Amino acid sequence: MSVETEGDGSEETAVSRGADSRLRRLLQRRQIGVFIGFFLLFGLIAVTRPDLIFDFDSVSTLFLNWDDFSGILSQLLRQAAPYVIIGIGMTYLMIGGEFDLSVGSMYAVAGLTFAMLLTDFRLTVTAALAVVLLLGAVVGLANGVIVTKVGIPSLITTIGMMSVLRGFAYWLTTGGSRQLPDDLGLIDLFGGSITVAGVEIAYMVFWMLALIVVFGLVLQQTRFGHHVYATGDDESAADRSGINTDRVKVTNFVITGVVTAIAGVLSIAYFGSMFGSAGRGFELLIIAAVVIGGTNLFGGEGSISGMFLGSLVIAVIPVLLVLNGVSVAFQETLTGAVIIGAVMVDIYLRD
Repeated sequence: MSVETEGDGSEETAVSRGADSRLRRLLQRRQIGVFIGFFLLFGLIAVTRPDLIFDFDSVSTLFLNWDDFSGILSQLLRQAAPYVIIGIGMTYLMIGGEFDLSVGSMYAVAGLTFAMLLTDFRLTVTAALAVVLLLGAVVGLANGVIVTKVGIPSLITTIGMMSVLRGFAYWLTTGGSRQLPDDLGLIDLFGGSITVAGVEIAYMVFWMLALIVVFGLVLQQTRFGHHVYATGDDESAADRSGINTDRVKVTNFVITGVVTAIAGVLSIAYFGSMFGSAGRGFELLIIAAVVIGGTNLFGGEGSISGMFLGSLVIAVIPVLLVLNGVSVAFQETLTGAVIIGAVMVDIYLRD
């Protein structure tokens, strides 16, 4: 009997281990899991608000309610675009072993500075854009130098920069907002939209896709991209192999500053105005999107495509809540839970 029991126990253990192994392999294919998760969340809209997806006026067949569905799709893409654009820089940073909590404030400063240069200084759109991109690069450079040369951790450095930039954003608006002038033709290239198959797609979505392709190729196909992975995987080993890890990290901070500035400009160009509080909380949403997309919190692993899928998940949550009459304030609670869950999964996969 004891032999049989022992055999049964070992057999059950083997089955349990096999199931655990299969689950682990499935979860490690993170992008597939995130893709499924996004469609499950999007499917909740169809379950909780079927009137927005299907046309119930049909006698025998449920037809797609294209007007409402296209509106939801348009809103989702527009909501995700700033997360994805800023998330490109955050992905580089986190793969390289750092992160930036000042991106939300930088987003606001970029958009507001762009408006100020156009309205108060009457610069051309091209000149104002160049100044704002330079500002983003300088802020990123400052963060990178403080982290690598002064030795202050990125957590402390970017929290400090977050406060500095947020104060500047409020100063630019004096507690209110800034609007763009109405007589700007070139601005439509950034803030306009086009209708494709009944779906209004903001130009910022096309800019987002272009940036995904460019920075995705740089990360995966260039020597610098390989250095980013090596720096985050084992900084000491990367140093010994001749990689200038400080330069890699500073470059990542500069990239983050520039793409964040781009996101700020595209947003104010689309909406026409921006408040000093714009972008508050973006940093956590974007970190959540990057982690959900498969980037290792401790560096050395991640992808732009995964971050894109993670951003769609983060973007669909407020859409789902608003359509069901749930307070948007609940988004922060849900985002916190998502971050904790993503970290737990990340640790589980690496045990």
